[in-house]
Amino acid sequence: MNPKEFQQLAEKISSGMATEKEVALYNYYYDQFQKDTEWDSSVLGEKEAVERELYERIRMDLPGYKTKFRSFPFLKIVAAVVLIAISIGVLIQNQQQELSPAYTVESRLKQDVDPGTNKAVLTLSDGTVLNLDESKRGVLADQGGAQIKKLEDGEVAYTSAENPQNGNLGENVFNTITIPRGGQYQLVLPDGTKVSLNASSSLKFPVSFTGNSRVVELEGEAYFEVATVYRKNSSQRQPFIVKTSSQQIEVLGTHFNVNAYRNEEVVKTTLVEGKVRVSSIVTKETRTLNPGEQTQIAKTGHIRLLEDIDVEEVTAWKDGMFYFNNTDLATIMRQLSRWYNVEVDIDNMPQKKFNGALPRDVKLSQVLKMMETTSGLKFKIDERRISMLK
Repeated sequence: MNPKEFQQLAEKISSGMATEKEVALYNYYYDQFQKDTEWDSSVLGEKEAVERELYERIRMDLPGYKTKFRSFPFLKIVAAVVLIAISIGVLIQNQQQELSPAYTVESRLKQDVDPGTNKAVLTLSDGTVLNLDESKRGVLADQGGAQIKKLEDGEVAYTSAENPQNGNLGENVFNTITIPRGGQYQLVLPDGTKVSLNASSSLKFPVSFTGNSRVVELEGEAYFEVATVYRKNSSQRQPFIVKTSSQQIEVLGTHFNVNAYRNEEVVKTTLVEGKVRVSSIVTKETRTLNPGEQTQIAKTGHIRLLEDIDVEEVTAWKDGMFYFNNTDLATIMRQLSRWYNVEVDIDNMPQKKFNGALPRDVKLSQVLKMMETTSGLKFKIDERRISMLK
């Protein structure tokens, strides 16, 4: 982002027209450039005095604003715009002077890649495949006494059919929703549970939950908002169970995130609200989570319990954000590979860690430029492949 773009966003913020994503972007640059750039007091004056003067000017027009995405004062972010714009302008100039014309930012990242979109494939129990992003709104199919509908907002929901073509209401009629790389999707299960699925994920589920429990199988990442359901003719709740390759999660009614990608070192379950019990399939260990806690299950099957987890970082993807909190380069590259549907070709990745927030609806080059600016690394996009210059 160049100084002119900073100024344009500053005007949007000062007029009250900026979005949460734009404010979050300022959060990131405020964090990084205040730490990573030098202020020449002999040329620009005392930094604290300049920032204080800017802050006071803006405070008179916009009292009391705060960001929604993080806890930084809104006015402090705006006051830093001029400081950051000067810093980034100097930094970009210095970086481009160090590179030959063939390796400028524009030449290295010119083969840009668009961000992911809402897309998914639904496979019915009879083998029928529905491309959900291309399907029209309305009833898509009848399955096991349930209607599959695509709603106006593009979400897919299962509801009881008025005249079911298949009277089998058992749990032996399964559907599978598959999200490709470069995609995401939202689904409402037959019990009213809402599921947001991240790129390169799949969920297998029955079209009707009629037994003593509600069981689904997940590969990849999903955020669950579990509906409370009682067993038929009973005051007991019907447990909701999520199975992955290494664990089983049992809940009664709650919000939680599961990251169970096969190419990640550990499977993570993070509780936002409510209570869940996580069981390791290998070791049979169990842990009960409270809000703000996370279990991590390594390939050995042992469970590690972490407290005081930053749930905003974990769930940012479903809110359309990248949120890095001391996140290592390898983890970020796996996220970019899934969301932008690109290959990553980085040998001997340096042990770099990143902090900050960025909208997920930006092009790949913008994410890489942000990472370059704050780390000194140099990336290249070539035919949907990210490589790093030596």
